[in-house]
Amino acid sequence: MTCTCHTERSEVSRASCVALAANSRLGFTLPEVCVALSIFLVGTAALLGCWNFFIREVADERMRLEEFYDVLETMESLVANRPDCADSLTGALSRDSAHLLKLARSQESSSVSVHLTRVPGSPHLAWAVVASEHYSLRRLVRCR
Repeated sequence: MTCTCHTERSEVSRASCVALAANSRLGFTLPEVCVALSIFLVGTAALLGCWNFFIREVADERMRLEEFYDVLETMESLVANRPDCADSLTGALSRDSAHLLKLARSQESSSVSVHLTRVPGSPHLAWAVVASEHYSLRRLVRCR
């Protein structure tokens, strides 16, 4: 905006013309900049808090998925390699099943427990319960 100041105008209009020209060159004031920065920082902090929550939820979901796969793998190893018929799993697994179970237990996030219960009247069937903290699978398995 151009301001023309002539000599026939009053001193008040000349002062307002100079003030208008000075204000258009100054840019933002310090309070405006401080308010804008504080709003930006609050918004950034809120977004980072939401991002951290999202990352934690993804990590928790991955941990639970790995735990489920450990339980499922242990159950499948019992199906593939028939355990000995016994009411207790201690000493009842074949070498391959015991090896797979040791691998599952050696993992940091895995604490898989297996319990076999013989079916009454059938010497070659047992109920296998494979459980962890969040999951439990139960299946009828054949045994030796």
